[in-house]
Amino acid sequence: MTSIQNALIVGGGIAGLTAATALSRTGISCDVVDLADGPAGAAISLLNRAVDGLAEMGVLDQCLDEGLAVSPQDIFAYFDAAGKPVSTPPMPPAPTSALPHGILIYRPALANILRRAAEGAGASVRNGVGLAGLRQTEDSVTATLTDGSERSYDLVIGADGIRSKTRTLILGDQVTPTYSGLTMFRWVADGVPDVGPIGHYESEHLCVTRRQRDGGLYLATGREFPERPRIDAAQARQIVRENLRSFTAPLMRALEERLTDDTKIIVNDYDWLLVSEPWYRGRILLIGDAAHATTAHLGAGGGMAVEDGVVLGQECAAGGPLEDVFKRFMTRRFERARLVVQTSVELDRMQQRGEPIAAQNKVRGRAMEALSSPY
Repeated sequence: MTSIQNALIVGGGIAGLTAATALSRTGISCDVVDLADGPAGAAISLLNRAVDGLAEMGVLDQCLDEGLAVSPQDIFAYFDAAGKPVSTPPMPPAPTSALPHGILIYRPALANILRRAAEGAGASVRNGVGLAGLRQTEDSVTATLTDGSERSYDLVIGADGIRSKTRTLILGDQVTPTYSGLTMFRWVADGVPDVGPIGHYESEHLCVTRRQRDGGLYLATGREFPERPRIDAAQARQIVRENLRSFTAPLMRALEERLTDDTKIIVNDYDWLLVSEPWYRGRILLIGDAAHATTAHLGAGGGMAVEDGVVLGQECAAGGPLEDVFKRFMTRRFERARLVVQTSVELDRMQQRGEPIAAQNKVRGRAMEALSSPY
């Protein structure tokens, strides 16, 4: 064991709640704060070794109850504008365990599962409270929260996302998000019939579809912009409608028929960043999107967040001085996270240049094989 008695985890997303569960199980008293009032988002895929992490945290069965088990073939099936199959990436070797390859789950459902696990392990989780300031000495870190309260901790973990307050406090503006040039539009449509296969559809636009456990059909489609756009609700619906009209595939037509003036579209810019080694300063460590935010081209961002939390718990349990714990954590995490970020950026640029799907899938397949190895 380490000498860490308590920890503040800033951010109650996937990375933060997984870390809270893992650390609490080692006997570390964890406080989790998140400025948001609660979870939000649409569907998320947890692939590769993320499933192992969910199993280690004891939440895999709950995730399977709320989501769907999927294979790489389910996630990375590709179709042309008419719905005909096209090249798919080389698939990684099947795992030797009986665990599923991946899980598709609604983000708020996953957040609730992870929160229950963290609280069940002894962590305190508060929403509506964020980080305001940090003062660090050799022996502790004093955190000031947005409610005005202060407390000293042995360890502070910044798991507060791509626009991390923790990162800004320890690194300033050394690392800031980069807009990829792609903005995504997401929608979960009800009542869409099974009139075509689920997967990636490509015309001059890309549409990604996923069937959810409740029967809803998740759609993600993108549009390129020279700089970060400002898009209102009506414009978002129009962009989705235009993208769908570039397809003749029956499933795309069925989606367009269900798009109305009341449809709510979630708009997200694809940003990325990678903090160079190390991800820590003194007793403060960055994990998840605060350290390595990626676009969704590999479907690996959520999985990396799970892995970060699990590995941090393992290294704290292994013991030693905090500096040694952090160094071991970095040895296991940096290159893997860099692979995800750099490959995703490469795939995004290939897509924007209009390179063939087969060429993109060769790049994707190499990364998938590497990510199938243990974390």
